[in-house]
This record gives sequence, structure tokens and C-alpha cells, in this order.
Amino acid sequence: MLADGTTAQIRLGLFIANSRSRRADIPADRAARLTELGIRWE
Repeated sequence: MLADGTTAQIRLGLFIANSRSRRADIPADRAARLTELGIRWE
């Protein structure tokens, strides 16, 4: 879900790649949730 409440479909691989490249900008709570889901950051 986007900040304005709408949703968008993206490919999982693209989401993971973007998350990894923007890791420093992701809020700590979101990064922790992604880590709990099994996201590998490297």
C-alpha cells in the first residue's frame, strides 16, 4: 500500500532489489519486519 492509501502491483524480485538498495532509508521497524519474513540484505 502506498502512502496515499492506494495499492500498486510490483514484481517480488523488483521489490527485494529496491529494498536492498534503499536499506539505509527504510524505517527501522519496516526493516525488522522484512528481516523477520526472511529478507536477506546481502
